[in-house]
Amino acid sequence: MENIDPKNRTMLVDGDIVAYMCSAQMEEPIKWDDDVWTLHASESKSIDKLADTLEYYSNILLCRNIVIALSSKNNFRKKIYPLYKYNRKNNRKPLTYSPCKQWLRDNFKTYEYNYLEGDDMLGILATSKIIDGDKVVLTKDKDLKTIPCTIWFMQGDNYTEISEEEADYNHMLQTLAGDYTDGIPGCPSIGIKTAEKILAPHRGNKEAMWQAIVRRYEMNNLDEKHALTQARLTRIIRNEDYNYERKRPILWQSPKQKTS
Repeated sequence: MENIDPKNRTMLVDGDIVAYMCSAQMEEPIKWDDDVWTLHASESKSIDKLADTLEYYSNILLCRNIVIALSSKNNFRKKIYPLYKYNRKNNRKPLTYSPCKQWLRDNFKTYEYNYLEGDDMLGILATSKIIDGDKVVLTKDKDLKTIPCTIWFMQGDNYTEISEEEADYNHMLQTLAGDYTDGIPGCPSIGIKTAEKILAPHRGNKEAMWQAIVRRYEMNNLDEKHALTQARLTRIIRNEDYNYERKRPILWQSPKQKTS
């Protein structure tokens, strides 16, 4: 990170996460009497918190430019797996979440492609030439480790450099282990540590990793098609995975599919 030029450096922000985080922090429960509680939030205070947070991280990361990635209402993953994030369907958004997202749209360059989540948007921006110069992703989401990029994790306050080989390996780990928080089941009885034991010997060899994944699914009476669905769910979209003409994501293909 030597010889950084802030003018030529962009902070790619996970807008969904920072809007959620700042709006949630500003909520305040109020007790009116022995039986009545209400939840309150100031829109202006939430937005002030959001602005302060972005300024804080842009100063730390030496980024003069700030670009926001947001999720679309439509989600391609729900089309291939209707239960995607079903475990969150009853979760309440903070009171000022929507106004905070709108403030981001009104005050920053914002990218929000139909059918994509904010993570996918970050993946495209980090791996394309849409934005010139150095780029660093600001997020709290571990899923971004499946993208070759520079990440600053807000909960750890440190840089993480992800190579393409490491990103591909992390994607295959997620394909086996699934992602409980997103409702992605993965392969039955396989956690992240077991997935690492299975895939570590094949790291760097895409075809060998995929064959190991398919074998493990078949051991659980699940076919390659099932494994492919999990891989497509856990794949964070990169620039190569997006069809700009059709404005649609390109579903991930196995090494065997790419050569056939």
